[in-house]
Amino acid sequence: MSIDAAGNLHADVCFAFYLVPSSRRTPSAAGEATWRPAEQITARPAALTLTNLDGQAVPLNASVVIYNEQGEYLLHLRDMREGIWAPGCWALLGGNREPQDLTLEDTVRRELKEEAGLVPEHLEVFATEEAITPDGLAIPVQIYAARWNGDPARLPLTEGVMLAWFPPETVPRLRLGGGTLDLVQRHSCSRNAV
Repeated sequence: MSIDAAGNLHADVCFAFYLVPSSRRTPSAAGEATWRPAEQITARPAALTLTNLDGQAVPLNASVVIYNEQGEYLLHLRDMREGIWAPGCWALLGGNREPQDLTLEDTVRRELKEEAGLVPEHLEVFATEEAITPDGLAIPVQIYAARWNGDPARLPLTEGVMLAWFPPETVPRLRLGGGTLDLVQRHSCSRNAV
């Protein structure tokens, strides 16, 4: 926000867009805006430069695949509430990056502690996935993996309905959010391959 010499309040707005894969893109009509690579844009607003946005989609959300020594996966039954991602579904723990989070690992550690009182010793990057929001926007999500051997019934759950362990062969029978099934199956296969 700024105030001009006449005392009028102005809102300064800056947008950054990134292209979706061509399979989801619709052709633009003549006379509409055109897309250019970020490096071809010379008059970049200071706000765009300061935030290091370069036209590439970067994860601003993080989730974690939690597994135990028995090969089971910890899933979170989400509240059946409008306005949350995957209401009433089993999903991974995680969430959105907050201003105080310096990294996405900070994000996932904060979310685990806030949602379930979990403090894993070691997190490893597992994958970067694309989640599709209800309005069709593709959002990259950083996925971590962590091992934990505990009783989810003893955790101080603050969000959602419950936490429970599931063997990989049971996961396909659950009502799941987003790419949860694919992530669990891929992680299980990668562990069995070692």
